[in-house]
Amino acid sequence: MELKIIIIIVMLFVALNACKKSPEYFIGKWQILNVVENNESIDLIENWIHLKSNGTFESYDGNLKKNESGKWTYQLDEKRLFIDGEGETGDSQWNLSVKNDTLIFHSTSDNLYLTAKKIK
Repeated sequence: MELKIIIIIVMLFVALNACKKSPEYFIGKWQILNVVENNESIDLIENWIHLKSNGTFESYDGNLKKNESGKWTYQLDEKRLFIDGEGETGDSQWNLSVKNDTLIFHSTSDNLYLTAKKIK
């Protein structure tokens, strides 16, 4: 009986760690719905980011009519996404969280949040 409990605990531990090691929950194309900066919300229409499984991304800012691309990395322990975009101003760091089907990007450098829905 004790051996079964130990095996179950070990399997549960392995399964939970396997889930935590993968950033697959945010891989895909996300429509950025709004930006909240210093408690002021700005609704967006044509803004999106596509985080690809190969560690690259593409994004589009409808207001500026600007495409951007680059690389991303993910730090699992802190749930932090690093964006390495074109030029010096394209770099950023974000803490990620999911609430229902909404992905929330929280800037690590200022009081800025982005909310996004996955594009199917």
